Amino acid sequence: MKSYTLRMLILALFLFLSACSNVATLLKERELKVDLEYADALILQNKYEAALSEFERLDKRHPQSPFSDRIAFNVGLLHLLLENPKRDVSKGISVLENMIKRYPNSRYVLYARPLIFYSKEGIEQKTELERLKGEMEKLKGEIEKFKDMQIQLEKREKELKK
Repeated sequence: MKSYTLRMLILALFLFLSACSNVATLLKERELKVDLEYADALILQNKYEAALSEFERLDKRHPQSPFSDRIAFNVGLLHLLLENPKRDVSKGISVLENMIKRYPNSRYVLYARPLIFYSKEGIEQKTELERLKGEMEKLKGEIEKFKDMQIQLEKREKELKK
């Protein structure tokens, strides 16, 4: 009888501890959801720096959470966001590429790939635009030289006619 009672007591203790563990996990997950809602609200309020800090904090604090892919996606997205005054396209691309590697089956991969593609395209176009601006400045200089030569030529023609 003592053996049976002891077994039941151990079983009850085990069940109690398992329940406590589940409650702790549920509380942690609920806290994370509240923090995610807060970070999302910061984006809606155009507080991009604060939202980025919050998502980065969540990423460090909950690296293996069920929301890690979403957190990483939002960090990358905030770096790419046109409205973000501290926008960093290269970092945004890097974060999104890393997110794809870490979570290849995530639904956020479907959104990250075109963001990466068009962001890289934008960088290439910006580089090409800068190159063309440099060429245009060279051509402006050449045009000015040509105008000066034309003025000199007209002066010589007038001198020769005299």
